[in-house]
Amino acid sequence: MRHLYKSWLPGSLGLLLLAVPAMGAEAIAGTVRELDRIGNEMERVSAAVGPKVVQIVTQSLKVAGTGDEQPTGVLVAERGRGSGFFVAPDGYLITNAHVVANATRIRVLAATPGAPPAESPREYIASVTGIDAENDLALLKVDVQGVPFFDLTRDATARQGQLVLAYGSPMGLAQSASLGLVSAVERQLNPDDPRAYIQTDASMNPGNSGGPLVDLEGKLLGINTMILSQSGGSEGLGFAVPLDVIRQSYAALRDRGTVARPRLGIQPRSLTADLIAGLGLKQRQGVLVEDVEPYGPAAAAGLLPGDVLVSLGAEPVHTMRDLYRAECALSAGAPVELAVMRGPDMRLLRITPDAARKLPPALSAGGVTEKENLVFRLGMYGATLTPALASTLGGVRGGPGVLVLALAGTGLAGENAIELGDVVHGVNGTAVDTVETLRSTVEAVPGGAPIVLQIERAGMLSYVTPGAMPGAEQRLKKTSSMIRAEIRTDAANPPARGLQW
Repeated sequence: MRHLYKSWLPGSLGLLLLAVPAMGAEAIAGTVRELDRIGNEMERVSAAVGPKVVQIVTQSLKVAGTGDEQPTGVLVAERGRGSGFFVAPDGYLITNAHVVANATRIRVLAATPGAPPAESPREYIASVTGIDAENDLALLKVDVQGVPFFDLTRDATARQGQLVLAYGSPMGLAQSASLGLVSAVERQLNPDDPRAYIQTDASMNPGNSGGPLVDLEGKLLGINTMILSQSGGSEGLGFAVPLDVIRQSYAALRDRGTVARPRLGIQPRSLTADLIAGLGLKQRQGVLVEDVEPYGPAAAAGLLPGDVLVSLGAEPVHTMRDLYRAECALSAGAPVELAVMRGPDMRLLRITPDAARKLPPALSAGGVTEKENLVFRLGMYGATLTPALASTLGGVRGGPGVLVLALAGTGLAGENAIELGDVVHGVNGTAVDTVETLRSTVEAVPGGAPIVLQIERAGMLSYVTPGAMPGAEQRLKKTSSMIRAEIRTDAANPPARGLQW
């Protein structure tokens, strides 16, 4: 019994049980009763929290990178699992942005309220309502009404040393709970990163991402987001985005589908002892202005690189975290006062924040399709180079063209002269400006004839001769003969019954 309790209780309670043999029978009975009471409370919390928690299963596409099992640059399909939880009775739920990144299909598996654990979960197809990439949050919607949910208006604050429960689907094991302590609150992983997390030693593993972190009353404290690990598994260093961030993101994502802070036009930096000494700064607290965007709000207000920002509006600014909070309270177009130290002098300036810039939509592997992007004969997936897309690349030299998003097969890696990130400008001297024109131009080249592409790579133009696949006519003949062969083979050797996709 002693070892059983010790295996699941956190450190301090586990040590308490080591002293049990030296206690009297009455004291032992009292300790057992107290542990039973704690266990009963946790059962009650799990019964209330469980129906609010879901498992998320995704199908997605990604471009393989260094360290993946597939060769770098190849477009590959993958399946993923994570967690989430309902935050409204009409089917809105919160998860991590990385759980649904590049997803082409999102399934949500939810427990049926009041049903026995053995009953199969209900399954829904979810759509993405909005993404807060900065805080790694995503708002999803499923078509359901009257689901149990976490009320985000209920205040709950994490306290160091507090007992907490982490829920989710570690390693795909749905409806799992783990117990631990709040190791720290307001934990910054980097002084120049304004985001702060709840740190906990409650066990978290891959698949826990997106699940709720709750107190012993079942109140939401945060969303399980990441672990620090050398082994890839839980080492007692888990981090959750706190409730106040979830609440702000949910309101913005449900209302506008996006989260955007007003823009000041500065590059901030945390003050360190080396910066203070090396730059001869008189100010010990504040945020250093490393750079000022030309013609931006800060430049118009008179800020200069080297200033130390000490307040914004009515809020003092001691750290990057303070600046982040103060910025979130600003409104675009509404002037606000700020105070900076310039050398030994304090200066009061007036700044009018701009609306956040609308970035061109990012190209993700999740949006790639064979119909729109595949150029079969070149063994690549491409995207038409629009002005907005060209600006994200820092501009291109050769004018219109097609950006290489990925290679189309593992056999092409290391053999195809085209690389991820190339821009194709021409085929055999004919300019191409869309995926459709590239596809039709290469298809028009007779089988066996050379194909010469003009490409741009890292700002340099060059000609390459890729090993092209057969033309459409030859490809059709090969496919037909292959199908006939497969039919004969299958007829002679019917497939075994069993696990199928």
